Amino acid sequence: MPLTRPAKAKAPQSEGRNLVVMLDGTGNELGRNLSNVLKLFRMAEKSERQLVYYDPGVGTIGRPSPWRRLRQNTEKVLGLAFGYGLDENVLEAYSWLCERWQTGDKIWLFGFSRGAWTARVLGGMIHMIGLLRPDQLNMCDYALGAYKRASDSDDLSIAWHFSRVSAARKAEIEFIGVWDTVASVLVPRPDRAWIPSLETLPYTSTNPSVKSLRHALAIDERRRMFRPAHWKMGQKYIKNPFSKSPPPDQDAVEMWFAGVHSDVGGGYPEEESGLSKFPLVWMAEESKAKGLHINTAMLNHLARGRQRKGGTHQYVKPDPSAKAHRSLRGAWWVLEILPKLTKYREWPRPGLLGLYFPFAEPRRIDEADNVHPSVKQRQKALANYQPKNLPLENPR
Repeated sequence: MPLTRPAKAKAPQSEGRNLVVMLDGTGNELGRNLSNVLKLFRMAEKSERQLVYYDPGVGTIGRPSPWRRLRQNTEKVLGLAFGYGLDENVLEAYSWLCERWQTGDKIWLFGFSRGAWTARVLGGMIHMIGLLRPDQLNMCDYALGAYKRASDSDDLSIAWHFSRVSAARKAEIEFIGVWDTVASVLVPRPDRAWIPSLETLPYTSTNPSVKSLRHALAIDERRRMFRPAHWKMGQKYIKNPFSKSPPPDQDAVEMWFAGVHSDVGGGYPEEESGLSKFPLVWMAEESKAKGLHINTAMLNHLARGRQRKGGTHQYVKPDPSAKAHRSLRGAWWVLEILPKLTKYREWPRPGLLGLYFPFAEPRRIDEADNVHPSVKQRQKALANYQPKNLPLENPR
């Protein structure tokens, strides 16, 4: 069940509000081990000028029981492999925005892992469809269907036509902040009898309605099911497509951090979260600089590890030499020995008949990519930390 804090009264339209949507990844628990999305949710101001929505993702809340745990674990696997629960997550967040958005409000989208992909799908839907009016919420399912059918280039007109007929409101996206976006491998299509399709949903790697974007990526993640979904750099931010003035550049940055998937997005026990604090501080500071209202005391406490006066719980500080986890273990290895199409190859591997075996394939990092300074600090502190996928121009 998503967590929200409704405003007591509407702010004047001239001022505008921040409408913040935070979407966690598949498998993050509302408990002791907090993801970076949940920590950012705790830092974010909840007030009349900033409304915040948090969705923990698929199968993350409920009374513990063996049957419920089995169901949750099954949903996690289905969520990663087939996008199970994606439609529900998108529709709930989209409906929340449709109910609350007013002219002048700013939309902020955050997410981790599959939740990061959900945030980008939501952004693509807002770009293509717009926001329905509060009295049109019964049409949200149809809006999502029109957007997903647009994954075929010949069907783009379907989404635009739906937008025009429904008189949806055009809205821009102020900021997208995501940790290690993982795109679902297969997407169920309701217009094809729910048969999963490999097609990419539109405007998830490009989106001219996005003003700013920040994407934190994990250097050391190698699992086949966790390949990064990059954002295309060099785009334009088009607020008014009819303006005669040239559009400004989109403010987009992807930054690489040390560690595996959840070393970047968080979710490990707090005492093992020293690495995840670097991407958390980076995202909090970047979004705060763009206008997100953040409680500085909570930022210092949760992300920088400063003890609160009178507080009893201690959070660890960012630590470049902190423990890095090994995510590729156990049953995950089964997928590494299954063949994969060579067109998806990211690292040199021998191929045969258009297929190759990934075998813990490193992520590709180009020389021009941004690598966070904490990576160099980790290399100086730990002589054995020399990722093979890190270009020589970037380390030390």
